[in-house]
Amino acid sequence: MPDSCTLYENARIYTLDPELPNARAMLVCHGVVYALYSDPHPSVSGWEPLQRIDCKNLVLLPAFTDAHIHLMDTGKHLETVDVSSARSEGEAVEILKKASRDIPPGEWIRGARWVHNLWSPPHLPSKESLDKSFPQNPVFLFSKCGHLLWANSLALKAAGITKDTPDPPSGNIEKDLQTRQPTGIIKENFDLICKEIPPIPNFKKIKLLKKAAAYFNRFGFVNVHANEPFDTFTLLQQLRQDKEFPLNVVIFVSASFLDRLIAAKMQSGFGNDKLRFGGVKLFVDGSLGGRTAWMNEPYEHEPDNTGINIMTREELKEIIGKANNYGICTMTHAIGDRAVDTLIEVLFKIQKQNVPVPEIYFGNRVEHFQLLSENTLALLKSVKGVASVQPVHLFYDWHAADQFWGNRSRFAYAFHSLKNSGWQLVFGSDSPVEPINPFWGLYAAVKRQDLEGNPPSGWYPEEILPVDEALRAYCSSPPCIVGEESRKGTLSLGKRADFILTDHDPLTEPPEVWKNSRVLGTVYAGEFVFREF
Repeated sequence: MPDSCTLYENARIYTLDPELPNARAMLVCHGVVYALYSDPHPSVSGWEPLQRIDCKNLVLLPAFTDAHIHLMDTGKHLETVDVSSARSEGEAVEILKKASRDIPPGEWIRGARWVHNLWSPPHLPSKESLDKSFPQNPVFLFSKCGHLLWANSLALKAAGITKDTPDPPSGNIEKDLQTRQPTGIIKENFDLICKEIPPIPNFKKIKLLKKAAAYFNRFGFVNVHANEPFDTFTLLQQLRQDKEFPLNVVIFVSASFLDRLIAAKMQSGFGNDKLRFGGVKLFVDGSLGGRTAWMNEPYEHEPDNTGINIMTREELKEIIGKANNYGICTMTHAIGDRAVDTLIEVLFKIQKQNVPVPEIYFGNRVEHFQLLSENTLALLKSVKGVASVQPVHLFYDWHAADQFWGNRSRFAYAFHSLKNSGWQLVFGSDSPVEPINPFWGLYAAVKRQDLEGNPPSGWYPEEILPVDEALRAYCSSPPCIVGEESRKGTLSLGKRADFILTDHDPLTEPPEVWKNSRVLGTVYAGEFVFREF
């Protein structure tokens, strides 16, 4: 019998277990759900010493999983100047200047999350505005989508980028049409700049990872699927027993390490609840915001632009097939309709060849899945896989999609169509690209509106998801695709006691009410890691 247990009482509990969906109190022992009660204040004996916690009639839900984040980058972002509120190039520069006033000359200055499509008028920024305000510091800022970089002249000089510098592989150095001088904008491949930035020491990276974990806890997350540099994998191994890192991580690393992983006989699913190897990450194309997503037809009003393809059909087939043959799953970034078409056709061919996808997983993952063609929609039902999508992208992208994709947007962010195709649907945020708030993600999925309620009837409302399905995509579905469904995702007897307490009820209240819900408590294996009630 357990030495000590906790009774979480007087709560409105949704277990997400269809056999016992609701309860009013829950007994937790050694981090596991031991019993559920219909009485909010049950009489419990035989479990002494028993701690009772009054949940004050708050809603209690299984903890969330963010199925697509960048953990180290999130930690860096929390210490990086955020210019997303700017509505002009000049405003972005002023925000960065104000936040960087104490940085001495010569040191690199870093900013992030500029959104040129929201500026009036929309335009890509230039090095000149940064040069004027930062004449003695190399400066660079990643765009919100993470597929564009804005740099000043000192940063370009440090990287050796001149009018004669050729485009890097699968990337583009934007140059003035007349002078051929670099404008300060680089697309997709940023190695020339990034290799000049002073490296962060490991002790600092550990602090950033802990800071990111605490940040996720505050929003109700105790599990994440993270796309990380390989060295982060090593650092996370050091944190497996660290109580200051209350976050479970399924990690995916670049496919450039595939041969080394195969040589080490690493397979998807290796590890434990705290740290598990998920597989390798690939890219097919760029982004909508940067107009580098790979398209079947040109962007609206840009007859010569069909985006950038980073990997060919043959390369995709070779790498995914090879990975699967050695027990390694893949997650592949695909946004434009041609990128998605190409990837689904590759997965279909691999499946027909009976390449063995690791059994512990549901299948290979498609990340973002932002634009479908009708041809691919018909093919989806014949392909087994995971649709890993980030509904919160819709807040900021529906305007851009209408502008750059036009009527093709009918099958953009097609959550309902993806679910009906039989694919396993999981939700994430792409943090730090987008806010991690899961209630915003749920709202985007069930209303297809931004936070201001636009468009009034929802953006292509045919693709709206019921709230219970959207909630499962955040809670119970992610564990299913990483072989953890027997231990996580629902508050069933015998499963881990990972849950949240929140002030609104997404299953009974209108979305307009619960979209701004607050997480008031996050419990990780039976213990509070965040509490505000």
